[in-house]
Amino acid sequence: MHNGGIAGWKHVKRLLGDAVGDRWYNGVQGNTDSEWAFALFLDCLEKDGQDPDDEACAQNGFGHAVLRSAMRKTIERINCFVAAIPAAKREEEGIDTISLLNFAVADGHSVVCSKYVSSKTEVAASLYFSSGTNWKFTGETGRYKMERRDKGADIVLVASEPLTFERDNWVTVPTNSTITIHKQTVMIHPIIDEYYNNSLSYTRSSGYAVGKGLVSNELDLVPGHLATSTLRG
Repeated sequence: MHNGGIAGWKHVKRLLGDAVGDRWYNGVQGNTDSEWAFALFLDCLEKDGQDPDDEACAQNGFGHAVLRSAMRKTIERINCFVAAIPAAKREEEGIDTISLLNFAVADGHSVVCSKYVSSKTEVAASLYFSSGTNWKFTGETGRYKMERRDKGADIVLVASEPLTFERDNWVTVPTNSTITIHKQTVMIHPIIDEYYNNSLSYTRSSGYAVGKGLVSNELDLVPGHLATSTLRG
């Protein structure tokens, strides 16, 4: 899953296509940046010594650390492709160089999602998670609530917007980080690169992502419906 967009896509597409192996290049059926980004992710897995078609991996998974590493490398390579667009071409065509890269991958045992923007000053597209022991129907039309009976994360929901009116059920994933779900545990890891800032006093602007329609209004608790993923422990 990909929510966002790769900057300068018509220029990056050629570079990305040339960079992935024939196995993944030939597997792409369309022209969207999401499809090609996944081909790049598979190429990163292969370069890390993993075979996405291996039966043992299909049965047992790759491991959450391997998925997270491949995702970080996918983002890093996309940034390199964007940076490789000639400056004259960027200026001539007014190419936007900010990528919004909210990805989600799973191997049947672990889920890894990213919330990322290639900017030091802007926030990424919104991403939230909610965890608990029971996703309970409240009796009202379309209304659910996450219940917690202990510290275990039997159920984890990841969404672009809060899916319920109970705002305290939802945790905002920090900009430029990954969320990993594995064995009833939710882990947040920073993506540390040139666009990362861990200062608690540092404030990013939401203007760019809002302009793309990719940031929810945190004061508006109307349940969303975008890009949800569920894992039961």
